[in-house]
Amino acid sequence: MISTIFVLGAIFFVFMAMQFHLFRRYRKTGAEPSLYLGVTCFLWALASFFGILISVTTSLNILSLTILFYRVSTTSGLLAYVFLNLFAIAMLKSYGKKRKIWIVLIPFFIVILIIWVFDPVVEGIVRGTTEFTLTSLYKNPKGLPLIEAILVSMVVIAIYPVYLLFQISKATKDPVVKLKSLLMGIGMFIGTMAYAVEVTSAVSYHFMPIYRPMIFVGAFLLYFGYMMPKSIQRKLSSRVPINVELVDSFIEEFFRYQVTPNMEIRSNVFSESIGLTHEQLRGRKFVLEFDPSSHYEKLIQDFITEALVNGEPIVVFTRKGSPVYAHLRKQKGVKFFCMSQQISGPQIFSETEVHLPLNNTPLILNVFDKLLRSHPEQRVNLVFDSLSDLLLSVGFEKTYKFMMSATEILASAIVTAVFLLNRYAHDAEVKSSLIGLFGDQISFGKNGIEAIKLSEERVIGIESHQEGSVYVERAKRTF
Repeated sequence: MISTIFVLGAIFFVFMAMQFHLFRRYRKTGAEPSLYLGVTCFLWALASFFGILISVTTSLNILSLTILFYRVSTTSGLLAYVFLNLFAIAMLKSYGKKRKIWIVLIPFFIVILIIWVFDPVVEGIVRGTTEFTLTSLYKNPKGLPLIEAILVSMVVIAIYPVYLLFQISKATKDPVVKLKSLLMGIGMFIGTMAYAVEVTSAVSYHFMPIYRPMIFVGAFLLYFGYMMPKSIQRKLSSRVPINVELVDSFIEEFFRYQVTPNMEIRSNVFSESIGLTHEQLRGRKFVLEFDPSSHYEKLIQDFITEALVNGEPIVVFTRKGSPVYAHLRKQKGVKFFCMSQQISGPQIFSETEVHLPLNNTPLILNVFDKLLRSHPEQRVNLVFDSLSDLLLSVGFEKTYKFMMSATEILASAIVTAVFLLNRYAHDAEVKSSLIGLFGDQISFGKNGIEAIKLSEERVIGIESHQEGSVYVERAKRTF
């Protein structure tokens, strides 16, 4: 009994550590799969805990409590597999699949009904723990095919999420995502089948040293596949040539989860500062001239806050070490693309951060395109910090061509964008050429924000017109 309690206790603490890590990840990123897998690990830990209680009541020879703990432990373990299905459904969410949790709930309730309605039969006492079985057509005790019904139900419970995860592996061109999906699918299948044998004693308990550890092996493969260390992912990614299909898959994976935190703050904090409503803000492409000595990053914070409060995705293109990144990097609900001259291809840094090569403008344009494709019917907000860094990296000609393509890609009315330009970093001709690509121009310095030019077609109720644009009274706000 002591050895069994020790093993189950170790499993309990491992699963509790897993769920703690997953819940912490969920609080940080808001990704639904982390939540569902965290609940799964908690329920597995609960099943292990009641396994310990079964050993205790066995030693005390209290059969009624032992049966109760067997039923509770089994219910907890089976409920974990329901959440595993939710995990797989959430993983496949971006591929347009509908939620079909009913496929799993039906066999789940069948098994729960069998466990709680029919009395289990004592198979024997192994290492101080009572092992139970149920009636069967092929093994003693003979009777209703309860074991067969549970095994078939568990196969259904396992096959659906495995199918979903293998669908991800088939659809993606990213070798890291492919490997992770395969590991999760294989782990889920191994763990479920081994657990089905554990619940029913469908195989003689003499084989327990083989099938019981397989439950933990399956769970570990599933957890490792999802939580694969970034160092391993970067090594795998670095060995694969970058091509268009791989980048497409890579970006699709990054845009899979979007978080909208519940924030109690007025919903037009940015638009109000330039004399607009949030609805009037929609679809504008701003160029923001900023004074680098001012706290312009707080204005970007307002733009992001307004997007999040209104339930709209927000993506920030910046560089590590910039005031915008330093101020916003812990903001929940924001996707970051950190541009760098030190890398040659995209690299996933976390669920909310990807690194891109700054001098690869076609790749950045591809990301813009993927952003729109990932949110075809939803308002999208974008911050590009900054055009000045791009000018210094690739020169004026490439930057100008990049911006002409970017304005075409982002022309949709569902996209609101802010492109930052250092007020003092470029000569007048360069600034004038880039600013001329935008219909909306704002400025931010030590004295606050100025709405310099707002395009006529997106302004309602402002009367002064000049050459197809609307010039508004200066709106200032100091931080």
